[in-house]
Amino acid sequence: MRKVFVIIAVVAVVVCGVGGWFLYNGIKIGDQIATSSINQAEFDAQQVGGEETAVREALPEPLPDEDESDIYGSDPTRQGKPAGSNCVYYAVKPLTEGGDRPLFRFCFAGGKLAEKKQIRVAS
Repeated sequence: MRKVFVIIAVVAVVVCGVGGWFLYNGIKIGDQIATSSINQAEFDAQQVGGEETAVREALPEPLPDEDESDIYGSDPTRQGKPAGSNCVYYAVKPLTEGGDRPLFRFCFAGGKLAEKKQIRVAS
């Protein structure tokens, strides 16, 4: 009987630990998306050709660690990313429910904003 109680207690601790880890990471990711979101007016306010430092200072921190293969799929030219540019991504406010995940993309080259574009994440 005691062995059964110990096994149940260990399973309960493991399940609670794993569930807590998933909950923590879900909240952390949600917070990152919320703080790395901009609205259409903030997007429109940035002008192509503007200084990279000024654009970055006007906007919040971009989404961290966006894997471009998740965004573009297997073809990085799919959404016309400018060659030789460094891009950052922002979630679009208001955040939408469902499978559609639009992002604002700002691409910099030579210290200037080379392109800004709203894109869709590859499905």
